[in-house]
Amino acid sequence: MEIKRLNVSVVVLATDHNPTILHPSFLESQGIVPTDWQLAEPPICTPPLSVVKYKNGINFSVESRKFQVVQAPPPDKLEDSEVPELAIKYVEKLPYVRYTAVGINMVALIEDSNPEKTLINKFLVAENCSVGGLNLESASLRLVYPMEKGKLNLSCEPGAIESEQLKGIVVNANYHTDCRGSDPVEEVKKIIFTFRDRCKHFEETVLKKLFWFIRLKRTSYNHQ
Repeated sequence: MEIKRLNVSVVVLATDHNPTILHPSFLESQGIVPTDWQLAEPPICTPPLSVVKYKNGINFSVESRKFQVVQAPPPDKLEDSEVPELAIKYVEKLPYVRYTAVGINMVALIEDSNPEKTLINKFLVAENCSVGGLNLESASLRLVYPMEKGKLNLSCEPGAIESEQLKGIVVNANYHTDCRGSDPVEEVKKIIFTFRDRCKHFEETVLKKLFWFIRLKRTSYNHQ
């Protein structure tokens, strides 16, 4: 059983993002990305949504209320990702946007041959979930934890990486923090600067605990 990191991202929420601004020429001219980065596919630039994807796995997207930078796959050490630096550069170029919150997100897959059974047997009492003679076949979990100046939204659900024929439990962590300061740009940057700490918490607390939790349960199956 192994853990595979799938992606890492920073999401900046606002009341008035302008998707039409996002374009490769804007990102390059403003010094947000190097000029030698190559596009993975033609960009999408429309009033409701714009998307720019690069061959190195960095993707930018903007909607009216959400700006996002994603890296997939992420580096072996999540904290080494360029994502927070890129997000800060973008925000600094648009200081008059009314930013409202920041999400620092990580997604990983804990390998498991039968993730549906594992989630049910570990987190639920299966017989209590039967409805009208129907037995529960699969389950997804959403957990919310309070954290200092924010909260952790954690979800676990069955998933797979088809290209690698891997099945397992997809763990999605969203560290959400509202912007409460008088200077939204500085507040956004301050929150994004916690990226390394959030990565450390995800690796050493969330994934480590879930990994051993699932592994112990898996061992118990082998003795039944």
